[in-house]
Amino acid sequence: MELRSSLSTPPARHLSYGLNPLISLLKEYKLDPAPMLAAAGIPPQALEDPSYELTPHQELSFTTEVIRSIDVPEIGLIVGRRYHLSAYGLLGLAIMTSENLLAGMSVLYKNILMTWTYMLWNTTVRGDRAYVSLEALRDLGGSQQYMIDRGLIASHTIFKEALGQELPVLEVHLKQARPSYSEVYKEYFNCPVHFDSGENYYAFESKLLYKPLAQSEPETARIYGSQCEKICIKLAKNSTFSDIIRNQILSSPREIFTLETVANRINMTARTVQRKLSAENSSYKEILEDVRQNLAIEYLQSTKFTIEEIAVRLGYSDSSSFCHAYKRWTGVNPSNLRQRDATAKVARNSVGASPAQRRKA
Repeated sequence: MELRSSLSTPPARHLSYGLNPLISLLKEYKLDPAPMLAAAGIPPQALEDPSYELTPHQELSFTTEVIRSIDVPEIGLIVGRRYHLSAYGLLGLAIMTSENLLAGMSVLYKNILMTWTYMLWNTTVRGDRAYVSLEALRDLGGSQQYMIDRGLIASHTIFKEALGQELPVLEVHLKQARPSYSEVYKEYFNCPVHFDSGENYYAFESKLLYKPLAQSEPETARIYGSQCEKICIKLAKNSTFSDIIRNQILSSPREIFTLETVANRINMTARTVQRKLSAENSSYKEILEDVRQNLAIEYLQSTKFTIEEIAVRLGYSDSSSFCHAYKRWTGVNPSNLRQRDATAKVARNSVGASPAQRRKA
């Protein structure tokens, strides 16, 4: 048996209140979120407006800023625990009133647009074990492992809350090499944790999928689920054609960055794609340039990839072509951004103890 989430390409928008767990963490570290919101192009009033929609660039830019400022490697595991069922509003109600855990997962995966994930989710049953796995739908730059860690913990948190009891995990597998915070995984899941694996997943006894949930009300769940589906339809309709093309580029390997290949993927001709984009005062070239620029900044600020490695990931034939494009976008060379950020980090550290040091105090 296999259950997959409905999202096959990255979401075009996420609602802004999904940032609340990060905002609360910043306040605990006595860090002002305002400069980070401004750097990501998010207006302060967005946090007070439950209908405000964030673009992926806004959300990921803000997340990267928070990760850098708090400077705690296990931040994804910390934040994941804060995504309780109550944080999901109507979707949380639909999950907790489902007949059993499997039905709750089905509601979650069907209405995954109402969450804040950039992952493809999958629940598989093989014999007496159930496996919950996730895979990134796009390159998330410096937020990648944070999003994976957050997703694993958040899903386990809401599933055990729905059950009304512990959800013992038998084993955890992660693609990443063993990190400095590997013991934090073991402390949370209380089971063997394997790194350098082929997948990101955790396993538990499959019989728990069929256990009635603590607040099961199947009739009520159907009503809530129906409302969630209507909301997801609206969220999907709010996506522009430009968003669709942008997400195809983000979710595809670097070698398919061509108009013809993307058009073929969505069963259109290249001319039709250009015509529909033109109706939105956009073009394939503009979108590709914008995606490349945003990803370039994310890579430069949040990874240790060399200029050559970034150029390859963005589909450039060589580093000089990438550097020329970056200078055209920003007026400076790629190395200048890293030098500026390194200087700013030194300046921040010279003011006083780092957030990591405060955490250990």
